[in-house]
Amino acid sequence: MLNEYKFIRLPKQNVFLAFARLVLIAIALQLCILYIPSLVGFAKEATNYEQENDFRIRVIANSNTTQDQLEKEQLVKDLKPYFKQVVASAGAGIMDNEQITSLKQEIEAEIKENYPQLDTQIILGDNLFPPKTQNAVLYPQNMYQSIVVKIGDARGDNWWCSIFPSICEPDKEEQKEEEKEQVTFFLWEWIKGFFA
Repeated sequence: MLNEYKFIRLPKQNVFLAFARLVLIAIALQLCILYIPSLVGFAKEATNYEQENDFRIRVIANSNTTQDQLEKEQLVKDLKPYFKQVVASAGAGIMDNEQITSLKQEIEAEIKENYPQLDTQIILGDNLFPPKTQNAVLYPQNMYQSIVVKIGDARGDNWWCSIFPSICEPDKEEQKEEEKEQVTFFLWEWIKGFFA
């Protein structure tokens, strides 16, 4: 037979506290539902503002052949001090036209001095950038204020760098280190341990 259980009734005071907790939790959930989307909207607006006002530098290789890619990588390596100089001098986040023009002239002088064999074209102004995902942030295809260094026909892979915010395409060494990191799952490894 079934045992009989006694029902224990809570005193009125405990019922009131339980009801108050329920109301407070409901209000907190309602506030989260109402305000989280607006906070996400503010974050997106800030990101869009940053992306619209950033200054970019792009170097496009002649083609995707190994030789052309090596030339592009060497050129980027030699031009990085100029890019870092711009980042350091314009710490406020706003670049004036004098800085941009002097940067373009310095890049032209560097290329003429060290790379006379390369047919290069340097374009200053609003240029189209392809979409890019970096650190879980999507940078959409858009026209950005930038300096573009085109090598030859400029049909190869490109390197790009954003000054504000300071984001550059990772070097090959950094990509290799990230690729070496292998993800393992505890449960799968545990099951494999039984059969090994």
